Amino acid sequence: MAELKKMVKDDINFLEYPNWTISRNSKTTVFTIQKPHGKYEVYCPLGLPKQFDKIVVYFLLYKLYHEKKFASYTLKTNRYEIAQGILGGSHFSKSTYDRIMKSIKKWQTVSINFEGVFYEEEGHTIRGFAIVDEYILRKKTGELTIRFSEEYIKQLQDTKFYKLIDFEQYKRLHKTSSARLYEILVKNFKDRHEWAINIQSLAEKLTFEKREGAQNYFPSEVLRYLKPGINEINKKTDLSIKFDYNNDTGVCIFKKITKLASPNTKEVYAAAIKTESKRKQKDADNTKQIALCMKQFKSLPIEEQEKILSAISQNPFLKVLDQDSQIFAYMMNNQQ
Repeated sequence: MAELKKMVKDDINFLEYPNWTISRNSKTTVFTIQKPHGKYEVYCPLGLPKQFDKIVVYFLLYKLYHEKKFASYTLKTNRYEIAQGILGGSHFSKSTYDRIMKSIKKWQTVSINFEGVFYEEEGHTIRGFAIVDEYILRKKTGELTIRFSEEYIKQLQDTKFYKLIDFEQYKRLHKTSSARLYEILVKNFKDRHEWAINIQSLAEKLTFEKREGAQNYFPSEVLRYLKPGINEINKKTDLSIKFDYNNDTGVCIFKKITKLASPNTKEVYAAAIKTESKRKQKDADNTKQIALCMKQFKSLPIEEQEKILSAISQNPFLKVLDQDSQIFAYMMNNQQ
C-alpha cells in the first residue's frame, strides 16, 4: 500500500507573505513588505527564521493536524522524532537537537503583523499572530511539549483560503530560493494555471536583499537564483512550471504545466510546443496583457493616472521603455 502523503494546511496569507527569509544574515530581525493599502512585518529578536526553521514548524503542524485535526493547540513529541521526520536516518548529534530547540525558540518569539493586507472573505483586515506560545523540554524523559498560539491554529483550522503543502516534497528542496518560490507558486496557482508578476515585486516576496544603497533589485541577480530554483522545483516536486521573462517590461510569467505518464511510466510534459510557436505565443500574451493593463489605467481617475505617471518619471529602470510598457511594468510592480 502506498504511503499517505504528509500534507500541511497553510493559509494563503502565510504563503503570500513570508514568515522566514532566505537571507544568510543571521542577525536580521525584521522583514517588511510595504503595499499601497498597508504593510506586512515579521519580527524575531533571535534572528528571522530560515529554511530549516520553516521545515521544523511544518513538520510540527503536520503532526498536530494528523493527530488532532487542529482540535488542540498542544503537541507532545521529542527531538528524536522531529529530527527523524525532517532529516531521516536514526542517529543524530547533540548539535542537531540543539538546532531543533533553537528553531522552536525562534518560533516562540516571532510576531507577525498584517497592517491592512490580510486577505479574508470580507476583504483585507488588520491581523497579528504569534506562532508558538510555550514549549517545555523535560530533560529526564526527553519529552517535548509545544503549545501553539490559539489564534494561529484557529486561523489554519477555519480558513477558506488555504493550500495543502506536501511536506516530503517541500523538505527535498535544498535551495532556499526554491523553497520560498515553491510557497509563492503554490499560492498563486490556486485557481489558475498562469501567473505574471514584475521581477521587482517577485524579488521582494522571495526576501532577496538589495545591493547596498540600491533602490531596486538587479534583474540579472534575481534571475541567477530564480532559474536554478525553478529547475529544482520541476525535478523534485509534482509542480511543473514553464518560465518566461520579458526584458523590456521586467515581467516574469509562470505557467503551470500538466504532467502526464507515458505508457512506459516516464513523465512527459503536456505542453510540447515548437520554439517558434512559443516565441509567437509569448509575444501575443505580452501584447494582450499590456492592452488589458492600459484599459485598466485609462479607467482610473485623472489624479490617479497623473500620480502613476509621476512615479514612473522618477524610476530610471523604466525610462528605456515605451509609455504603455512603462505603465504596465509599474502597475504590475504595485499589484497585490
